[in-house]
Amino acid sequence: MARPSMAAQRKEEILDSLQQCILSYGIQATSLENIADKAGMKRTILRHYIGNRDDIICALSTRFRSLYTQQWQQLLSWLPSNNKVEALLDSLFGVGNQEHIERTIIGEAIFSEAKRLEGVKQDQKSIMDEFIEIVSDLLKAQYPDAESNKISLVAHGIYASYLLAESFLPLHAVDQIYQLKATAKLLCTTLE
Repeated sequence: MARPSMAAQRKEEILDSLQQCILSYGIQATSLENIADKAGMKRTILRHYIGNRDDIICALSTRFRSLYTQQWQQLLSWLPSNNKVEALLDSLFGVGNQEHIERTIIGEAIFSEAKRLEGVKQDQKSIMDEFIEIVSDLLKAQYPDAESNKISLVAHGIYASYLLAESFLPLHAVDQIYQLKATAKLLCTTLE
């Protein structure tokens, strides 16, 4: 009888190890050797299951893209029937816990590779497009008389504010995060 494939489990272990390395060393200083050591595997095993360092970074980027999609689905299911935009902004601009901060650090590290790795660039574009589409849809529902181009501009402004707020998380810059939330709310008032 054939043994069950370990490919999916090994891939997850490798990606988990890359995440740990990013938190410990940063993405630029993380080598294939570091990832192999954290995973308790030989470098040849990493190459067998995913590929080289860039392939592993791209695989982690794809994992994060899927994670963001899952988080959107969860968040949308939790939004109240009234005042969805306000509830969304409260959720997006929360301070978060240590796990959220670590995910942010890893996400920013992956984002830094977008100019170099086409797969990461495509994942980041997909994440941005999904964010803008969802926020635009919520804005259209709450502000049905607003012009489409204004809705798009406000959605982009909210996205920019969100990205900046996420970059403040590891710095524990709570006041700045709340200012960005207020900025996003102010942008929404231009649709009234």
